[in-house]
Amino acid sequence: MMDMKISRFAQGRGSLRRGFVAALAVAAGLTVATPATPAFAANYTSCESDGVLRTYLAWIKTSTGSRVCFANAGSMKMNVYRVTDFHTGNNKVTFQYTIEENGHQNHLTLDKWKDHTLTFGLHAHVTDVVIW
Repeated sequence: MMDMKISRFAQGRGSLRRGFVAALAVAAGLTVATPATPAFAANYTSCESDGVLRTYLAWIKTSTGSRVCFANAGSMKMNVYRVTDFHTGNNKVTFQYTIEENGHQNHLTLDKWKDHTLTFGLHAHVTDVVIW
């Protein structure tokens, strides 16, 4: 009778151990499979230093010619209207925007040192920027 109790206890411990090992495997798989996301540290910054445009920064330019510049990796929400040009500088950047003329929502990811200009006189309402 005593051998039976020990056997059941041993079986219970084996099941518990297998469950624990399975849980660890799942956690490890999630850790490996989860894509890296940028931290929330991006911020606005001055586009010029001593009157010279800092081209290494990411920026957007409006139809009036004014620029809004960003620094540091991360993401940020914004409301900038009448945007016509995008610049990445020394950054990979994703811009989330809506075309003002037709309401088409878009996202644009550009690698380092890339520029993009909207064509046909279109303007964008930029809502999010992610600097990778």
